[in-house]
Amino acid sequence: MSRVPAILGGNPTFTDGLAFARPTIEDARAVSRSIDEVIESGRLTNGSVVAELEDRTAGAFEVEHCVAVSSCTAGLMLVVQALDVDRQGLLPSFTFSATAHALRWNAVPLQFADCDPHTWTLRSEDVSGNPGLIIGVHVSGVPADVAGLETAAADAGAFLIFDAAHGAGSSVTVDGVKRPLGGFGLAEVFSLTPTKVMSSAEGGLITTNDASLAQHLRTARDYGNPGDYDTRFAGLNARLSELHAAMALASLNHLEARVAHRNEVATRYREVLGILPGIGFQEVPTGARSSYKDFTILLDAEAFGASRDAVVAALGAEGIQTRKYYSPPVHRQRAYADVESADLPVTDRLAGQVISLPIWSHLPLEAVDGVGEAFEKIQAQATEIESALQR
Repeated sequence: MSRVPAILGGNPTFTDGLAFARPTIEDARAVSRSIDEVIESGRLTNGSVVAELEDRTAGAFEVEHCVAVSSCTAGLMLVVQALDVDRQGLLPSFTFSATAHALRWNAVPLQFADCDPHTWTLRSEDVSGNPGLIIGVHVSGVPADVAGLETAAADAGAFLIFDAAHGAGSSVTVDGVKRPLGGFGLAEVFSLTPTKVMSSAEGGLITTNDASLAQHLRTARDYGNPGDYDTRFAGLNARLSELHAAMALASLNHLEARVAHRNEVATRYREVLGILPGIGFQEVPTGARSSYKDFTILLDAEAFGASRDAVVAALGAEGIQTRKYYSPPVHRQRAYADVESADLPVTDRLAGQVISLPIWSHLPLEAVDGVGEAFEKIQAQATEIESALQR
């Protein structure tokens, strides 16, 4: 392999490119057969496959109820609507904008909070003011402090829900018992989009132990129509199709193996990148497991020798696709420029240093080694790369 970085004229590490994410389908023929069965049944919505998905997910996530919806965003919107929040909604700014959109669409005032510098998730000590709703986020699959936030919500007299878009397959240990995400707070909302560990191309899942909320959400996802066309409230068309449910069921069958492989990938990334100066990692709390929906590093420009954006450009030249999750953070985005926010120093620091690297449920470990080699040659000539990009 050329030791000259591609951005300086060397050969790229990945001549055919290394994709940031790819959906994993272990048995495409089995998925096709399931979809064919749905089509032949003539029942494309509100059928038995969605019901099976909800039942099996509830069992796997150790929760009483699961409500399948068209997207995680729609699920968050419907949960917030159901709670009828009368005070501001507190959420971390270090998240995807959809977390905030659920509040904005329900006309709930927003309060952005900082996050833990190690896990990058909302902590109980980040809760301030007088929120009527707290939204915790499991960032990149790393679980938030569920127990601490439940205590903080009780102290504030606030509802607590979790944006669990990245959380399928993650788990925490509470009072000595290991539990999957899904049963914490009043509800948790998962995503099934193609980049997620458990996927159905599009879709979402709401899990809850509250029977009344679950029943409300089943009505809410169907326009607020309980079946007699006399709508009780302004719901959404947020049903998950039977076709998507068939894909999600196949994905659920392999969830444990996918999470296990992603943890292997993450371990290898830490091994090959941890020897370089200026690279930091998100911490997984003791007793917890991350799904590693994403693998994101922090790059200290001074220690590494080049800026984050210069390294991103150099990785692109090597054929390595990356993202900058979450830069800018939500409180810095134009859509929320009207929201007054306190200083969020941890969030701003993280946003200025993040680089999310390729990770899939079938990513070869050899590809991780290649990313490590690319980083090594980029770091060895970091000064030259930075100078070349500034010309």
